[in-house]
Amino acid sequence: MSAARRAIDVDAFEALMLDHFRTEPFHNLRFIYGPSLTPDVRGGTCFYKTRSIIDAGKKAGFDVFWHAGVIRVQEAEWIHWVTRLHVGGRAFFADMGNGWPSLKLYPADREVSYRCFGMGFRTEIANGRVTVFHEKHGKEALQLEIDVRPRPEPEVLAEIERRSSLGHVYPINSLRFSQVVGDRFLFLRGDRLEIYGNHKFECVDGIEDARVPKILRDYFGLDVNVGTPLAATLKDETNGNGCQEQSS
Repeated sequence: MSAARRAIDVDAFEALMLDHFRTEPFHNLRFIYGPSLTPDVRGGTCFYKTRSIIDAGKKAGFDVFWHAGVIRVQEAEWIHWVTRLHVGGRAFFADMGNGWPSLKLYPADREVSYRCFGMGFRTEIANGRVTVFHEKHGKEALQLEIDVRPRPEPEVLAEIERRSSLGHVYPINSLRFSQVVGDRFLFLRGDRLEIYGNHKFECVDGIEDARVPKILRDYFGLDVNVGTPLAATLKDETNGNGCQEQSS
């Protein structure tokens, strides 16, 4: 495959990614509200977001597969599902479900960096691992580590089935909801709505549980009914990630 053709395929998949960031929010509403959440909401944590982009990618004719990365939350390692894309003999990774707008593919063989919505993303590659860093407000943090070695698809699917039978686990007990809306990226984290633009940052603090449906409707265009949270919506500074705990 020529470099030009490979670039076209990469651009096409990144366009699919952007469409999903616009139409399928990252959220943990199911974990926070349980059966009181009505109706169900598209998207979700990393499992649901990865499954969605893989299904869409396969329908569009791309070679896409499940792949496991690792994130760290409060010094614990958690499995974080990502998508592996094969184009012209090269491997790329799409991280759809970390909560932040990772709009670009991460090559397995080349370090990259880019900016969007006033924040930065970059990778480092060493010892067969792609390490992703995320910068916002001038502070950079480790976001994700990916072992680039592929595992047989039946093995990965069997692990997904095993973990699903045990129940999905979410390591953060505060509300998370994020989406690309227009030319901005919006992230509701606990009692704080953060609004990121290329040249401006805004926030709404002190959001009480009773105001959550109004915030979702006014800012995200989502009409949803919620009951009493199953988990406390605590204010914190951790990144929102839908993932499952790493087996020891």
